[in-house]
Amino acid sequence: MGIAFGGKTLKDAVANAETLFKETGHIYGLRTLPLVEEDPAKFMKFQMRLVAACVAARSTARYITANPMALLMEELQFMLAVPEGDLAASSYGLIGHLQSAPFIIRAMASLDFEENPGIRPGDIFSCNDTRYGAPHNADCFTTIPVFYDGELVAWTMGMSHISDVGAIQAGGLGTMSVDAFTDGFIYPPTKSGEDFRLHRWWELHWERRTRTGIFNVMDEKMRATGAIILHDKVLEVVKEFGADYFRQGLKEMLERERRVMVGRIISQMVPGKYGYQAYQVVQYKGIMKSLFPFADRDWLLSYPCATTITGEGTFHMDLEGVCSEDTFYANCYEPALRMVSSIGCWPSFAYSSTLNTALQYVTDWKLPPGSMFNPQNPHAATLTGLMEGSAYLYMFMCVSALAKFARGYLEEVLPQAASGPGQAMHGVFADGTPWAGGDWPYVCAGGGPPQPFRDGAPWTFGGPNPQSDSGEIEVSEFVQPPILYLGRSIIPNYCGHGKYRSGVGVGGVQLILEPGQRLVMNSSIASGGGMGMPSHGLAGGYPEPGDVVMWVHDTNLKEIVRGGGTYPRDIVELLQWVNDGRLKAGKIDVYNRFTPSVECGDGDIFAIGAGAQLGWGDVLERDPLLVEQDVDRGWITKDVARGLYGVVLQGGKVNQAATSQLRQTMKVQRKAESVEARDWWKEERQLIAGKEMHTDVSNMYADLLRYPGFAGRFKSFWQLDEDYALQQIRG
Repeated sequence: MGIAFGGKTLKDAVANAETLFKETGHIYGLRTLPLVEEDPAKFMKFQMRLVAACVAARSTARYITANPMALLMEELQFMLAVPEGDLAASSYGLIGHLQSAPFIIRAMASLDFEENPGIRPGDIFSCNDTRYGAPHNADCFTTIPVFYDGELVAWTMGMSHISDVGAIQAGGLGTMSVDAFTDGFIYPPTKSGEDFRLHRWWELHWERRTRTGIFNVMDEKMRATGAIILHDKVLEVVKEFGADYFRQGLKEMLERERRVMVGRIISQMVPGKYGYQAYQVVQYKGIMKSLFPFADRDWLLSYPCATTITGEGTFHMDLEGVCSEDTFYANCYEPALRMVSSIGCWPSFAYSSTLNTALQYVTDWKLPPGSMFNPQNPHAATLTGLMEGSAYLYMFMCVSALAKFARGYLEEVLPQAASGPGQAMHGVFADGTPWAGGDWPYVCAGGGPPQPFRDGAPWTFGGPNPQSDSGEIEVSEFVQPPILYLGRSIIPNYCGHGKYRSGVGVGGVQLILEPGQRLVMNSSIASGGGMGMPSHGLAGGYPEPGDVVMWVHDTNLKEIVRGGGTYPRDIVELLQWVNDGRLKAGKIDVYNRFTPSVECGDGDIFAIGAGAQLGWGDVLERDPLLVEQDVDRGWITKDVARGLYGVVLQGGKVNQAATSQLRQTMKVQRKAESVEARDWWKEERQLIAGKEMHTDVSNMYADLLRYPGFAGRFKSFWQLDEDYALQQIRG
């Protein structure tokens, strides 16, 4: 006898669910929704009781930890799953993670956990292994089975992003990892507790294997406590409504949401095939030489996607042409890709009061085996691979925007680009105490993206995670005392320009103050490196300008402040101070991609520029009065108003005649400087046919030509011989 309904084993229950959907096209074969149809009011009460239970568990459990990741960024979630693994209800949070949960539960089924180690009332299971469902190993899942009269009726689960995973770099988003052995503390599905109590040995693992052991133990207790709270609430609902209603009701919640999503796609989007292409650079050459010589090279990574929106209301994503897995941090598995890409689906068409995994049944991925998004090497590095998968988060946002715009919608169009670097650090205080931390004040928050009728919102937008409080910094300073915020402010001109511009990005400055014996920092960059999404801009708009991080070493800022002087408030002021000699500086490290580990000393300065988005439409079509307003607010400077937007201001007001004349002149100049497409093609073909490309470009194409479809399209477009080939050049 198995633990699932009707005496089935968990493995058989999962297989049966997959068969039913394949045969019927309905989740669990539900062609009708009898509970919804017979008494919709009762069903709504049932549904909202479960959603409220998830939210209550989150609201209570989050105060168990002191981790700023949970308290401020609020990347934590509590979820309710059916026995087969699908999430039927969830709290808010960084909601993409609920797409990963089914993979973890189904992994336990396929690994015969029912037999060994056994699945019993009060058991606690933990997992952060990307091979088994976690997006990356900083995303930790804690799961508890819910039994009623001896039957497994549900699972409750807590998930949170932790401060440090014990990898080769501090934090949870390190980018110097070359294989699983530098990824940090990775654990496949593990029975970490019994009788609703975590094992002591499990806490010792966290204390021994990670830099922020205290936070991580508290986080695990937070996840377990929330899952237990939810477990008890779920049993109350089962007793109130009955096991049969509960069992059927969870499945109807999933199927109903699938139908809602399908309806939105059909009614709001123009079906068809939408092309998408992004690129990313991984630069290891010279950094890895002494430690990992096999990884001492650079890569240009290709992120293609042939996205088909069907007339039946589904998305099909074909990633033929994506780069191969390799010895870099950027590999990931399907659960990570589904998790992070789903964050682009929620605001586009999957929004609902009942967040669940119905989304998985309207999206289908073709992930070539051996590619970076379907690695076959069990020891591939996946520490930050989900960030590269984030390219497809923004693919959904932009493709959905174009598909809705083509249908005639404006308000529903919400394109977006990656933005926001994270930072991590570890060190040793003067008294010899080791410490570590992480800070995400710019992740998932920034200037809003534009829409085809208005500008993006100011720097308050949190598209991927609107729940986060990225404006809060005091708690971060409390747990990271050597790093003091000097200021943050909006940076003029730092936006995606267009007929409608994005919200203006922000710059921040932090002072390294008495770090003790040692302090090492690193940063992962969301745009221009780390999230794989260089923004294209839409409808002729300018691309997102990208993020930047900078360390200025050996400054005299402390002496300036002691003497009664002021200090720079953002990254632009910092550079101005250095350039005009107001601030003495030794070495300056500047990155617009992910960074290696950087050693910092007393008086060093760390600065960030982030939060800009893409632009929509031609800059020369922007209403001059909007430009005037931007200049008046200090968001756009007068020289950019003239040089980019063609707007002439006199006394702060638009000179309409001069503006019209200047814009006409700029259009004529554009045409004069443009190149005919046929001439561009001839010049580029000569380079490609002669194999005169940059080494990184040549290596990328050598890799991609292994795909028959890509090779055919590539050779046809460039009119190359059938036997055309390129060789990989290592090093």
